[in-house]
Amino acid sequence: MMPRTTGNTGEGRGSGHKGPAKGFAFGVASVTQALHGASFPISKEDLIRQHGKEEVNWTKDSSESLGDILKDVDKDEFLSVADVASAVSEAHREEGEEE
Repeated sequence: MMPRTTGNTGEGRGSGHKGPAKGFAFGVASVTQALHGASFPISKEDLIRQHGKEEVNWTKDSSESLGDILKDVDKDEFLSVADVASAVSEAHREEGEEE
């Protein structure tokens, strides 16, 4: 049986890096990349001040600053990257339901 190829960027599993290379993630995965270096727990205000200018790629053709994304989140403090990702995902889902 031939090994399965994924056509990835060389980043990710087995390469010593977590996830795709910066610029290759979209949606919530791009949010987690924008949080690189953040220390938790952290307030939404501090997160926006420290990382708000980071660009998040929602799709291949659409990006938004992390600060603008976090403004729509109903949480004031985050305990981890996963906590931010969950809150952003929930806010994004609710926004889609309103349209």
